[in-house]
Amino acid sequence: MTLLSTSALAISLGNSVAQANQPGPVELVDALNNTFGLHNGMRASHAKGLCIKGSFEPGSELRRSTLATLFAGPQLDAIGRFSIGGGNPAASDKSRTVRGMSLRIGGQYDLVLISEPVFFAATPESFVSFLQARVPDPQTKRPDPDKIAAHNIRYPDGKAQPQLLAQHPAPASYATTPYFSTHAFRFEPAQGNAEWMRLSLQPEAGTHYLDTAAEANLPDSFLTDELGNRLLYAPVTFQLIGQLRGPKDSLIDSTQIWQSREQRILGRLSVTALADSSVCDSITFLPTTLPQGIEPADDPILKARAAAYAISLGKRQEK
Repeated sequence: MTLLSTSALAISLGNSVAQANQPGPVELVDALNNTFGLHNGMRASHAKGLCIKGSFEPGSELRRSTLATLFAGPQLDAIGRFSIGGGNPAASDKSRTVRGMSLRIGGQYDLVLISEPVFFAATPESFVSFLQARVPDPQTKRPDPDKIAAHNIRYPDGKAQPQLLAQHPAPASYATTPYFSTHAFRFEPAQGNAEWMRLSLQPEAGTHYLDTAAEANLPDSFLTDELGNRLLYAPVTFQLIGQLRGPKDSLIDSTQIWQSREQRILGRLSVTALADSSVCDSITFLPTTLPQGIEPADDPILKARAAAYAISLGKRQEK
């Protein structure tokens, strides 16, 4: 699937998603902007971030799992972006929000991942309601707890990700954070049966969060310098893991944690350097930019996100 055809698919999906009583991609982007503010030239979500480059080494399990010829060689170029969740470009690096990792491998395959194994909404309706409940009150400048509680009653899927985030401090480094697809993808091999997987990038340096002293004393923007200093000594590496679907694991609800423990080691990502921000500014990482042999699940949020990213790109490019 080419980048051009993927963008066209995103718009087409957006049109199909925009049905009666169901928010379309424009409404999703508007909900983000209404919550975090409209920041010209910035992404509606994950506005604060940094661009990186490196390489991806496909593993034998990946070659066996999909007929995609993309993975036939020993190494592929990778360009990516680490980010802070939310649409505020001035967000603190210590905020207890998700971290993001978007990656384009070999120019043909996008991974769009976050630092928790679940998304915050299972449907476009829940997505918009979740954000509307968090619009800051004009007087207190903070979300109204009663509105959040009302959202959780109506859409209980919105509780899972915040509960996970509340269990630990902010990540100590982009390099020591795991990243998860939250959505499922069907891997079609050249021979044998297709398998459904959720994907994750697991840091080879281990998972580490800020301790109390660091959380209190570090500046609000430390992650870029921390990563740059780390890269002076060695690449930052991750294993790409495929979690196989179990019999009770949902293909259409990204707010549910999969229970299966069966995994495939699919490859290894090496982040070697920071890249100029303009490189990533020109890229829209779409979770439906997929090579032949990998297909998306019929997940309403996955469809809506892909279309919304295309809308967000258009808004960023408006003069």
